Amino acid sequence: MIRLIVNDFKSNKLITVSTYVFMTITAMLLGLAIFLFASLWTSIDSLMKKAETPHFLQMHTGELKEAEIEAFAAARDDVEEGQIGRFLNLQNSQLSIGGKSFETNMQDNGLCYQSECFDYLLDAENNVIQVSNGEVYVPVAYKKEYEVVPGDKLRIGSEELTVAGFLRDSQMNSMMASSKRFLVSEADYERLKSLGSEEYLIEFRLLEGSDVNAFATDYKDAGLPENGPTITYPLIKTMNALSDGIMILVILLVSFVVLFISILCIKYIILTQMEKDRREIGMLKAVGISRKDIRFIYISKYLLLSMIGCVAGSIMALIIAGPLGTGMKELYGETENKALIYILMIIGALLAEGIILLSVRRTLRKTDRESAISSLYGRDASGRGRNLWHPASVIATAAVFMILVPLGMNSTMSSPDFVTYMGIGNSHIRMDVRQIDDIDETTKKLTDEISADDRVARFSVMQTRAYKVKLAGGKTYSLMIENGDHTAFPVNYKEGTYPVKENEIALSILNAEEMGIGVGDTVTVYKDGEAEELQCTVCGIYSDITNGGKTAKGCIIETDVKTPPMWSIIYISLKDEEQINRWVNEYQSGHENFSDGIKIVKISDYLEGMYGPTIDKISKASMITMALAGVIIFVVILLLVRLIIWKERGESSLKKALGLTTADIKDDYVKKAFIFIISGGIVGVIAGVVLGQKLAGGLLSFMGAKGFRFVIDPLMTYVFTPALLLIFAGLAVGLSLMEIKRVRAAECLNSGLE
Repeated sequence: MIRLIVNDFKSNKLITVSTYVFMTITAMLLGLAIFLFASLWTSIDSLMKKAETPHFLQMHTGELKEAEIEAFAAARDDVEEGQIGRFLNLQNSQLSIGGKSFETNMQDNGLCYQSECFDYLLDAENNVIQVSNGEVYVPVAYKKEYEVVPGDKLRIGSEELTVAGFLRDSQMNSMMASSKRFLVSEADYERLKSLGSEEYLIEFRLLEGSDVNAFATDYKDAGLPENGPTITYPLIKTMNALSDGIMILVILLVSFVVLFISILCIKYIILTQMEKDRREIGMLKAVGISRKDIRFIYISKYLLLSMIGCVAGSIMALIIAGPLGTGMKELYGETENKALIYILMIIGALLAEGIILLSVRRTLRKTDRESAISSLYGRDASGRGRNLWHPASVIATAAVFMILVPLGMNSTMSSPDFVTYMGIGNSHIRMDVRQIDDIDETTKKLTDEISADDRVARFSVMQTRAYKVKLAGGKTYSLMIENGDHTAFPVNYKEGTYPVKENEIALSILNAEEMGIGVGDTVTVYKDGEAEELQCTVCGIYSDITNGGKTAKGCIIETDVKTPPMWSIIYISLKDEEQINRWVNEYQSGHENFSDGIKIVKISDYLEGMYGPTIDKISKASMITMALAGVIIFVVILLLVRLIIWKERGESSLKKALGLTTADIKDDYVKKAFIFIISGGIVGVIAGVVLGQKLAGGLLSFMGAKGFRFVIDPLMTYVFTPALLLIFAGLAVGLSLMEIKRVRAAECLNSGLE
């Protein structure tokens, strides 16, 4: 048996190597996706357990009612611990580290000191940090971006602190979290308090099995401080996983496509070998070898190849996981249960090989259908009526689809239009007014200046306030409603449209799902400090990931100042896009009304700051996928054309006997090959744009970005990808057709043709 397998390997090197490559790549991709996902999830889980992340967090700016919060917690039997943390918001223009300014940084950066009860900030070994006076620990997310090393100086205005190390923040590690905490001693915090504005983090740890959503509702109903976003444990965990998780989901999607391609390819590899070995199979049957034993000879070969492929794929997955997992290790630390992760990776690789072997077994059963006589005389019952050019078309479709999905995600997330799926208006510039005493007055001054600026094409002012809202069933919620003109820079609406009247309201997808209402439903909004009831109809549901994804939009006119704004946002578009940088720099560096409470940023920079790391990872994944697809299409077309040549060897011999040249026969093959390959490529482009959009939409829905459409890069989609397909397919066809030269005219005399 071993000798037969070894001899088969020697005589069919191309088929053997091709089978091994497909088995290895499939095992590698599925094993890699499982390894990365398990590593990410267990690392995040370990970090959050060690940091004792709060189950409920209410951010609040303004007056704090500590006694009421303590009384609320004491009266509940589901609260394990509660605390109020401090966060000193700093203006990025004040900050620099190692001489590098934070002026263009998109995050809300600030100082804090170590918590007493839970929500700990951890060091590189995931130990609770004890910081000394004069020292600061920097978020690990900034380590690479600002090239920070211990000993560098962090400057806050005229003050200076020494970088002692880096911290992991279970709440704000991800760049998708809009805030970052720098850890200092409590004494330094009090000393520097005058440099910023203080925000409170009202946090609770709940007993195991408690319903955090019910707790959040009760907190709001109690009328406790809530002038800021509400965040829960599951949302924190999801936000931590998103950046690397999207890349892993792309790899998983590609691995399924490659698995499909591998099954199809190995099927035709087997058919190629059976075509070559037909006479040998006939002889084995003729001498009495059973069909089961013949099938066992073949499947033993593929079982051996799958075992080698599984081992090689697992090793390759570990090698590739190293650089891909570096960022995860930096952010979340080493996972504690490596043995389980390795086992899961191996199970994933074995699963891929098992699916392929089931396909192999099914294909090999076709040998049972041929008699010994038909095999000996070259009559192929299994291949009769089969058009072997169709698989070439299917593979071309799959390869193009595999390229376009990550490519489409990359171009979509890189597009300025993507901000509309984040709940942000697609303008040139965004100006935030926060953390100052009189947001209304400052906003009015800025609005007057902007309206008088003849460089401005249009602008829109949005002010966010917290409102109490009651549903038809009597249940109450606290909503952050952004009021203003929503027609100027509309966001993406999954259903309905933006509000234009005071009695209309639009909800973010997460709020609509939590409240169980949709377009056309009515809610009661208490305005003017709950002095007046306003019946509002839900006019739209939109995609949003800002402020935990729980927001609302309205056109409520405040006639009473009992409900002060939490913040204001001004969206601005200029007449001349080339003036954007100059305009922003002017307002940042010397504008009359520009103060420490105002942040101004280009929308493109905002997107880069939030999703830059994720976009970079998806871009790398798309490049790897493109290279992999090129290799696959090359190997597949090479094998399929060789199979077709073997199947039609007698016909080619007859054509030569009738006077046709090798070049004439080659031309016929080239025409047929490219008709099917090009048609497959066209179907692949359509599938990549239409079906790929749905699959990518499913991935991005984890981020709260729902109902989006691909932003197509025409050059990459309609030119570069088809060109790549044709180049690799052309090389494969050219190499395969060299076999035509070896076909002799005399072969048709004993080919068995009838």
